[in-house]
Amino acid sequence: MPSEKHPHPAFSYLIFLGCAIAFCTIPFGVETGRNIFYISSYISFIALCFNFRFYTKNKIALTLFLSLCLLGAASMIWAPLNKQPDDYVNIYRSYFSTGKLQLATAFILLIALNERLDFQKSYIIVAIGGGLAVNAYAIYQGLWLHYPRVQLNFDRATIVAYIITAINLVMLHAVLLLKTRYRLMLFLLAFIVSFSVIGLTGTRAAMLVFPVMVAVFVFTSREFFSRRQKMTIALAFPLLLLLSAMIFKSQIEQRIHDFHQDMASINDPQKDNSIMSRLSMQRTGIHAGNQALLGQSAEQRAKEITAMVKQEPELMGVMPYLTVHLHNELIEAYSLKGIVGAVLLLTFYLTYIFAALRIYNNVLLFTVMLSLIAFGLTDVIFFSTEGTVMFCLAIIASVISMKKTPDSQDLRQ
Repeated sequence: MPSEKHPHPAFSYLIFLGCAIAFCTIPFGVETGRNIFYISSYISFIALCFNFRFYTKNKIALTLFLSLCLLGAASMIWAPLNKQPDDYVNIYRSYFSTGKLQLATAFILLIALNERLDFQKSYIIVAIGGGLAVNAYAIYQGLWLHYPRVQLNFDRATIVAYIITAINLVMLHAVLLLKTRYRLMLFLLAFIVSFSVIGLTGTRAAMLVFPVMVAVFVFTSREFFSRRQKMTIALAFPLLLLLSAMIFKSQIEQRIHDFHQDMASINDPQKDNSIMSRLSMQRTGIHAGNQALLGQSAEQRAKEITAMVKQEPELMGVMPYLTVHLHNELIEAYSLKGIVGAVLLLTFYLTYIFAALRIYNNVLLFTVMLSLIAFGLTDVIFFSTEGTVMFCLAIIASVISMKKTPDSQDLRQ
């Protein structure tokens, strides 16, 4: 029967062991890691059933649970309602899969937010160990195997850059939790390595977002840095960026060259141009969403956009992406799932940002969410199962990392 008694600690150990294994294996493309993550969510559901009153007493945690739960459920409902066996089937498969991952994360997160056991030491080991392994493998691919763009074991360097960003934010946070006088030096060294690895992916968005997120991490943190240390980092930051840029000069120069080419061909609709394609996707996506405020199928969206492109040929850049996504998280949700989809996504963003800043004072959760929002301006993280699960694991990690104190237990009330 459901009770308010403390849950058996075996639930927590099994759940977070599964998350640790997933965190360390999924970046290498190991399918077993995702399966273990799902097993952790099943255990979380069982723990909730046996201790329903305990886990639903914390209204803040329940709000965060519901916002992510509804976001995942919306994709899981939309996909089967509209799915057809045609060229757009991969869109439905992707959103159904990422919806399941969001739902699974919601149950694990509900357990984590109500956790009374202190897993911070274990978190430090897993975060630093997993982060070092991923970065070492990326450096091996980039410098020894001479990959033009590091891809780990996936087929898209872009999503790999987002995954590495999430992992490295978690790793940098774990470094600061080390009980050593050298933690600031280790933090700066870890930043150089992290930023350099992201440079090896050749993904411009990640190369811009990651140092900004680290700066936000440093200057909004009230726990890890004194005012003097913040001033030191502020002075050292440009030098660290310059050092990383010098080490990976060729990769950065290539991406700058690509950007200049895109700008030079900005008025040529027949030429592949990532900048113009994204602007076209945003315009056409908003138009398609306005035509179906309650949501529509991917096929109907493509029909609306194709008709618009016929009238405005300069929007031709959107056409290759109609069977994938529109490279903007919010516009993508609005164009397919209507107002409800857009509102649920915004609610998820805002509730987690608010909780990070005002409730838990959790700088890692704040920067992970800001990264998710920033990347969502030019891509769709929740279309990729790997990207979704790693950002979800980063959110879970930010909660597990919190030190359990008598004061923190008061947040359950």
